[in-house]
Amino acid sequence: MSAPAALRGRLGRALASLLLLGMLPAPVFAQTVDGPSASVQCQVCHGNFTFLEGKTPTPAQDSALLVTAAVVGESVHGFVGCVACHPGQAEGYPHEVPEVAVSCQGCHERVGSEYAESVHGYAVARGNPRAPTCASCHGAHDVLPSSDPRSRTYKGRLVAVCADCHGTPGLLTDRMVRLPQTVASYSRSVHGKANGRGVRDAAVCTDCHGVHDLRGYQDPESKINRMKVASTCGNCHGEIAAEYEESIHGRALEAGLSDSPTCIDCHGEHLILSPGDPEADTYAANLAVEVCAECHNDPAIIAKYGLQPEVVGSYEDSYHGWAVRAPGGRAATCVSCHSAHMVLPKGDPASTVNPANVAATCQGCHPNADLAFAESYDHYAASITNNPINRVIRTVYIVLIAVVIGGMVLHNLLIMNYYLVTSRNENLRAPGVVRFDRVQVIQHLVLALSFIVLVLTGFALRYQDAAWVRFLAALGLTEPARSTIHRFAGVLLILFSFWHVVWLLSSSRGKSAMRALLPRRKDLRDLVDNLRYHAFLSPRRARIGRYGYPAKVEYWSLVWGTALMALTGLVLWFPTIAVKLFPSWTIAASQTVHFYEAWLATLAILVWHFFFVIFHPDVYPMSWIWLTGRMPVEEIREHHTGWFEEEIGPTLGAAVREEPGQEEFGQEVEEREEPER
Repeated sequence: MSAPAALRGRLGRALASLLLLGMLPAPVFAQTVDGPSASVQCQVCHGNFTFLEGKTPTPAQDSALLVTAAVVGESVHGFVGCVACHPGQAEGYPHEVPEVAVSCQGCHERVGSEYAESVHGYAVARGNPRAPTCASCHGAHDVLPSSDPRSRTYKGRLVAVCADCHGTPGLLTDRMVRLPQTVASYSRSVHGKANGRGVRDAAVCTDCHGVHDLRGYQDPESKINRMKVASTCGNCHGEIAAEYEESIHGRALEAGLSDSPTCIDCHGEHLILSPGDPEADTYAANLAVEVCAECHNDPAIIAKYGLQPEVVGSYEDSYHGWAVRAPGGRAATCVSCHSAHMVLPKGDPASTVNPANVAATCQGCHPNADLAFAESYDHYAASITNNPINRVIRTVYIVLIAVVIGGMVLHNLLIMNYYLVTSRNENLRAPGVVRFDRVQVIQHLVLALSFIVLVLTGFALRYQDAAWVRFLAALGLTEPARSTIHRFAGVLLILFSFWHVVWLLSSSRGKSAMRALLPRRKDLRDLVDNLRYHAFLSPRRARIGRYGYPAKVEYWSLVWGTALMALTGLVLWFPTIAVKLFPSWTIAASQTVHFYEAWLATLAILVWHFFFVIFHPDVYPMSWIWLTGRMPVEEIREHHTGWFEEEIGPTLGAAVREEPGQEEFGQEVEEREEPER
């Protein structure tokens, strides 16, 4: 549109507005009566956006300024004039946005008083700009009755209104206090799911918290105050609430004992799940530990009210406790015997565990049960601490286990020692070569010692609840001691690594070992041949050399793992220095790498290394190379065929010559030095 045309359009609309206003009597223009006639003037501007040309209103202003007759006409306030809610705005055009917010209390006095005393009203009074007002929940000009499905306060849509504040991640109060994200929990609950399916009787926010009179839970008048929760829930669950009020828990709460549980302590507040849901605290397998144990396993509660101790523990350690936690298991839980809501003490004649009633309670699962049967399954009979018979039996068995099993262990250790000594002597007597010299044996011992200490002290930090960690703690492995020993072992491993590198580069034996440990294409062929032979697919053994693929995989994994663990360990030891050299995410990444690399290394030692040096049928109960350094010629011929044929056999000749060997570790042995490459 050209500029003259646009100008003519604006002048035309302005003239039409003036003509319309000129047709209205002056008293009507200025009056503030409640009625549609007072709104005609407002519609001249607010019924369209022509008066905003040349301005850039925000989306929020658009919504507030554009008020069409159709929207207002459908609202509950369609019969009310604009000036009834916006007094003082009928004179002077264009007028500014009023500084005083619209007040609904002029017409809704009772509701306004309730709101003023609610938590929302208090927030408004404190000047919190985020506090919800009437329009936040009901809307502004499009207020519809709560019975209208289109209304924001319609029961099926009400949760979405509350979610504007209580479902928005990160929503803060004026004092930077993060509001609870309760709507997300509610939506997963039985109430939320029912509401989502359109069940009209499903509880929504206002059923529990109130409508305009929402109060904090500490307020005695609040519907969610601890003393009133049961009656609030009773609005829908009347029979259950009546049972609870007659129970020992309800009586105690009525007497002012706030430690006594109420509905939300067992079922939760917003995330109320069905007892058939495995995630529910009230699910059979979770009930004892997640619900009843909160009070009946609490030493302070037990001492304060003189409750019977160990009731949860004795149940957990019974057939019922074991079976109910088993997959698909079904067995009696706490509520099976004590009932769910009508929980009464044993001395109450109406109690399900009263001597006059307990047999009938047991008969719910055991038709032939009598009083004697019931007494055999109570908490006292199952208790180790309280029942002297059980206590004596346990003591006898602990002594018996220590004597019998301890004797068996000593017996078997004696036999194992015999075979170890025999195996060692055979290793020393058999003709062989020095596979590890004294330096290599010492290096291996240092590596093994530091690795074992690092594993134990490292995992002791991560798995502090494990039985073996608690045992070490009882022996004095407290956190200061653990961290010191762990760091010392780490430094020892790093120093060992430098020593090993120097040995590899400076000694003839180290250089020879390095050449033999380098990966070669033949290692892949040896892997295939070895697997085929042991799978009975080929009669030919792999011709493994001085160091085969098993040793090479382990050695280079050790090199990689040691470097990685040393680097990440130093980062975790000196984080303030590390963040000056590396990005800040390095600290968390190092912690993750350090932990999982430790697991990888530990499992590799257990599964791979121990198999070849302990559990392999040809070396069991143990290979002695790590102590004597010697490998018998027959073992070389059997497992290192390539090495034997290429080096050992030609050096020794047709038969192994027996010559006086060097003294190794204080013993005279017959051996040959491993040939240099």
